[in-house]
Amino acid sequence: MMVSEAMNRSVVSVEPDEPVEAAVEVARRTGAEHLLVLDEQTLVGILCACDLRDASPGDRVSDCMTVPVVTVRPDVPVEAVAETMDACAVGCVPVAVGGLVLGTVSDEELELCGIAAAHPHRHCHRARHDETRTR
Repeated sequence: MMVSEAMNRSVVSVEPDEPVEAAVEVARRTGAEHLLVLDEQTLVGILCACDLRDASPGDRVSDCMTVPVVTVRPDVPVEAVAETMDACAVGCVPVAVGGLVLGTVSDEELELCGIAAAHPHRHCHRARHDETRTR
């Protein structure tokens, strides 16, 4: 199955200058586990529930987002995306072509395709969390 067939087309996004509390509210209201950070329609970062949970009061989205963002194209097999997500230890990747974000693939979409997630959501962006915990 190709990414274009499996991806979630409902992109939930926030802006980098927003307070993290606003991002928490967007995630709560939409039920999204991952928020794309868009600056004037340009993908500049990604937030997962872990990033929001670990944020400090007063932080901006740009303080908590993970960069650079690993993206995939819609014309690759979902098995290749699963390998990429495993290698990068992330639980979600945006699907993009030429800077245009088309959707996302997360552990949830992989599971719907019969592919077990190598890194459950609680391990999203593990390396970034280890670095930020020392600040």
